[in-house]
Amino acid sequence: MLATVRETGQISTEVVFVHNKEGGLTFSAPLRINDDTNHQSKWHWFGTFSVVPKGLQNTVWYDTRNAANNRDSQLFYSNSTDAGVTWSANVVMSNSFDPSQGYPNQDKIGDYITIVSDETGGNVAYSATFNFNPNNGQHEEDVYYVRVFPGGQGPSPTPTATPTATATSTPTPTVTPTATPTATATSTPRPTPTPRDTPAPRVRPTPRPRP
Repeated sequence: MLATVRETGQISTEVVFVHNKEGGLTFSAPLRINDDTNHQSKWHWFGTFSVVPKGLQNTVWYDTRNAANNRDSQLFYSNSTDAGVTWSANVVMSNSFDPSQGYPNQDKIGDYITIVSDETGGNVAYSATFNFNPNNGQHEEDVYYVRVFPGGQGPSPTPTATPTATATSTPTPTVTPTATPTATATSTPRPTPTPRDTPAPRVRPTPRPRP
């Protein structure tokens, strides 16, 4: 079990973990997960975690350790690979944001944070007020995602737009002109002329005798 608790004599909160191995009869002593040295005066809040069957445990929480005003918070992460006996060094997972802003009353952000683990890491959805809305002069509350995993912790990279493939025009194949055969003129033989009949001589009239 992991929880955010206020220890005896302390005004701020810590993220602590306890476990048992015999069906809940007894529990281990609380183990503090946040590893900052000045932890007694800082807030470590909304701790949440998840476990996978192979034993990896991932936890995230909000943390004010880096804020001079002890209010602005960042998302932090730690993990355990030995059933919670030891935990990795804390890693900051987000920029700083003011949790007192956001819908509806500009008082305190809601506990909208969760983590779902798989065999290699965890998927975190959390709320933060990074975005400034000029329409009302306040930062707005949005939901963000980050991937966490042992040995490779870090903020989610800014998505890179997948370039749209530019259509390359396929050249139309050049049609090789097929030579049209030139018609060879075939001379048509002239018909053999039919011979004319031999003309018969005309009979000349005999002149009349003169008187």
